[in-house]
Amino acid sequence: MYQKEIKKNNETIIFEYIYNRKQGFSIAEVCQSLDLTFPTVKRIFESFLEKNMLIQSKKLSHGVGRKAMEYAYNHDFCYSIGVRISEDDIYLIFTNSVGKALCHSKVKLPSPPKNMIPFLESTICLFIEQITKEKREKIVGIGISIPGIFNQESKMIEFKINHFSSFAALQELQKNIPYPIYIENESNLSAIAEAVLGKYLNLSEFTVLTINKNIGSSHFVRREGDRNFYFKAGRIHHMIVNKNGRKCYCGSKGCLGSYISIKALLQDFQEIFPEIQEIESIFQEKYRESKEGKKILDQYIEYLAAGIQNLLFFSNPEKIIISGMICAFQDYLYTKLLNKIYHSGHIFFRGRDTVVFSSFHENSSLIGAALFPIVDSMF
Repeated sequence: MYQKEIKKNNETIIFEYIYNRKQGFSIAEVCQSLDLTFPTVKRIFESFLEKNMLIQSKKLSHGVGRKAMEYAYNHDFCYSIGVRISEDDIYLIFTNSVGKALCHSKVKLPSPPKNMIPFLESTICLFIEQITKEKREKIVGIGISIPGIFNQESKMIEFKINHFSSFAALQELQKNIPYPIYIENESNLSAIAEAVLGKYLNLSEFTVLTINKNIGSSHFVRREGDRNFYFKAGRIHHMIVNKNGRKCYCGSKGCLGSYISIKALLQDFQEIFPEIQEIESIFQEKYRESKEGKKILDQYIEYLAAGIQNLLFFSNPEKIIISGMICAFQDYLYTKLLNKIYHSGHIFFRGRDTVVFSSFHENSSLIGAALFPIVDSMF
């Protein structure tokens, strides 16, 4: 479990305030909001100005006397790189400090997979070369999103399904890339994106359900008193929902991911419509509205609703935020899904608006990966 203990110093507290506020604030307003003295805030603002973290401008005064200074957060005072490793590809993004993409790339993973570390290193290094020298000097780190686990106890990293590397390999990668490297599970990084930039950044706790070719989840908690937060990914893919059901790659039968992953949905359609090659084709009218297509999608929604119901019962989150490739099809799925979850006899504490789709769609873990070095070092 990742746990962020926020440093108890005024600089960190003020940085979080201005990062969230973004623009249009004065020293006096910060003093009042954070209950800090004027000299303390002024000293820290001067430090931030030296580091190019703030932009200042004159603000017109409505009365007689000196004009107050108005400030804005400088989005481009630092940069970061996000990397997402999927089953088939590596996605890379270069962003400013608020997750705005400045360039991106997609690289096909070799099949069968070779040693992941050398391939990952060369891919990242080639991407870095595209960035100007001026911006490279302001990069604070590289965040890497993985669909598998990052296990401190076993000293192993699951970069892909059943494709492991040791921490020693990561240390080798760190030696050859001149920036700090942060590796985390994709659902945890989706939670970071939602907690820092999403529509629900003021929530004290929520659950992210990531649906790609595999599925995952993360529960995020932020303590209101001191703003410390933690999150932990769960391998919900292997939660058994049908003990005599489909065989999963893990060896068990009836795992949830065998029914609601993008891969499972695509395979179900390909059995009936072998000409389908991509998940997007499934939702074409001629397939989704066919008798067979409706049956497959009804079953898919049934299992997805059951998985979400289990999450609602287990942790009673303020929100369940669905992220990943499935977000592209929310227009078709959303109402049908809610009707299955919140049937006439449901007993959930919170209502239908608890379940939402991420505004970042399938990019949430990639954006979260880019934000992670900034959150870890600045917040």
